[in-house]
Amino acid sequence: MKQTKTHRFRLPALTAGIFLAMLLSACEKHEPTTYRVPKEERTFAAPAAPAVSGGGSTMPTEGTPSSGGMQMLPGMQAAADAAPGISFTLPAGWQDLGATGMRKANLFIPHALGDIEVTALTFPGDVGGLAANINRWAGQVGLEAYPEAQIDQIATEYRISNHKGRFVTLAGVEQSILAGILPFHGSTWFFKMKGPSDATLAEKENFIAFLASIQIEDSHH
Repeated sequence: MKQTKTHRFRLPALTAGIFLAMLLSACEKHEPTTYRVPKEERTFAAPAAPAVSGGGSTMPTEGTPSSGGMQMLPGMQAAADAAPGISFTLPAGWQDLGATGMRKANLFIPHALGDIEVTALTFPGDVGGLAANINRWAGQVGLEAYPEAQIDQIATEYRISNHKGRFVTLAGVEQSILAGILPFHGSTWFFKMKGPSDATLAEKENFIAFLASIQIEDSHH
């Protein structure tokens, strides 16, 4: 008679093996790694205008090179360094950041409708002429170039530092420019305000008062 062999599975041992395999598998799983990137904080604070007796500010003639967006040509920096100093009265709320390079003045206006920049620069000669400069600014505020015949309508006559100059208003949709242009003994001075349109146009009367207060040292008189 054949003898039948019976296989008996040792359930406790098999269960233990499965459990051990699961445990080893769990141990091989990688834990997620978290990288903490430091937060970069940038703070800009415009310095307050320096206290000057008599309500004015005499601007130095030296600083770091800067042409205010105009192409720097050979001799321009030397001409700016040799240019006469200027004085002016700051309207309320305006801040004087000092002179830098070709800029004889850097002014900052923290306005509720957007911050505004005012600069004063001087260059030898006429820097391409009145129409070229006005149309360069027009392009900066998204306006089309003006024909030569319309330039006198855009740049009305205005006296600056007892000399015949021009006053310009270029109102763009988002940005606007107000400017005073002054031919002055073989050079040209540019006093330019630029910022968001609503803020810039709201400061127009203050800018006109600023232009009226400007005095350029004049050795020719």
